[in-house]
Amino acid sequence: MLAELPWTVLAALAYAANVGIGTASLRGRRVPRAWHGRVFLVALALTAIAAATSFPDHPARGAALIVALVPLAALPFFGRPVRRSPSTHIVIGLVAAPCFAIALLLWAAAVF
Repeated sequence: MLAELPWTVLAALAYAANVGIGTASLRGRRVPRAWHGRVFLVALALTAIAAATSFPDHPARGAALIVALVPLAALPFFGRPVRRSPSTHIVIGLVAAPCFAIALLLWAAAVF
């Protein structure tokens, strides 16, 4: 049952939600920072699950998700302090976007 869930889609949606919450908070919206952190942890966990369940059937998708995990895992260490220099945080966070796009394309090609 675990392999049947669309983990790649769930991980990409969580990542997109996290980017949306981060963008909203940078643009002055009243979004609690705790939400951004919690959704980040969900995105990180879902990406790890998606990468793990992609092997051995879809190694290219799994590899793309593992590559996406690298900047996400580094973000809490290299993306600080966000208030003084948000550009570093943004760049590191968005490095994972092409990996998610590739993983979604590979998922769609396998499903459809």
